[in-house]
Amino acid sequence: MKRAVWIGIGVVGTLVVLRQVAKANERFGAVAKLTSPSGIAESITSLAVAAKELGEQVRTSMAENEAALLEALVPSEEELARARDVRARHRSAAAEDRPAAEDPFAAPDVYPEDDWSG
Repeated sequence: MKRAVWIGIGVVGTLVVLRQVAKANERFGAVAKLTSPSGIAESITSLAVAAKELGEQVRTSMAENEAALLEALVPSEEELARARDVRARHRSAAAEDRPAAEDPFAAPDVYPEDDWSG
């Protein structure tokens, strides 16, 4: 009978110890997995996938923003044609008003009657 009590105490003690070891393994198993070579490889792989996805998102966002900016800032073909016509009319009107030999960069003589040459 004494022997059965000690065997029972040993079994219960073993079960308690095994249960505590299992709990500790659950807590520290994740850390052990992350620090193992396969865990490190998985971390690097997930980082590479995340970087690739980020790059794709940035590329698509940049393309959308570029399209919106081009649409907002670059004039359409109709506006360009209208501007070219107006510019051509202004040039032809200016060419008719000015003699061909006149210097386009010459400053007008503001005081033509003043002669200080002495």
